[in-house]
Amino acid sequence: MENLKPRIALFPSYDDGAERMSLLLRYIRAIEMAGGVPFVLPLTDSEDSYASLARVCDGALFPGGDDVYPHIYGETVHEGFGSACRGRDKGEFCFFKKIIELKKPFLGICRGIQLVNVGMGGTLYQDIPLEYGREILHRQQPPYSVPHHSVTLEKGSKVAELAGAEKLMVNSMHHQSIKIPGNDVKVVGYADDGIVEAIELENYPFGIAVQWHPEHLVENDICSRRIFEGLIVAARSKAISEI
Repeated sequence: MENLKPRIALFPSYDDGAERMSLLLRYIRAIEMAGGVPFVLPLTDSEDSYASLARVCDGALFPGGDDVYPHIYGETVHEGFGSACRGRDKGEFCFFKKIIELKKPFLGICRGIQLVNVGMGGTLYQDIPLEYGREILHRQQPPYSVPHHSVTLEKGSKVAELAGAEKLMVNSMHHQSIKIPGNDVKVVGYADDGIVEAIELENYPFGIAVQWHPEHLVENDICSRRIFEGLIVAARSKAISEI
């Protein structure tokens, strides 16, 4: 059973107008490097389909992408708001709800941390420079495999335990971030300017999310690899428990 390769569902980006989906292959490779089997989810209006897919997978990865539409967390569109995909919002929040109901392990990355927070009732800064400040540039220029700023993780947190460190150098490709944490969302990591960089769900087997992009760092950074490996270990345990 230790060699079991857990099935990890990934929610891709969608172009509503062109009816086309896309996903960076770096997410696929990171999951495979960690020992999992990735599969990409469809966009559907069927809640039953997402319920079935949530049962089939052993864990989920919620990756980066468009901004979460502000109306979902009770705000109007700010002047700094970027692009949105209403179809993805609807489908991904539905799938996230099914994952939570089944207590499946999950990892959120960039948009993923924002999705998790909003899905748990929290809110976002729609644009960090306009609403929070410009102390740190959170949208670096490529190459994204080069760390850009530091993150401090809470001692004893799951993310710090996985990374094997309480201080990390990370990359940064976002203009939004968590404003008010949602229900059961515990903030466990901050940038030096106070922007939330890592969260965990309390009273949940394995639910973590980070604001940076470890999928761009896995080839040269052991801390990033360990985050993906943590998801795979948790997903494998979930799969074995359900056999």
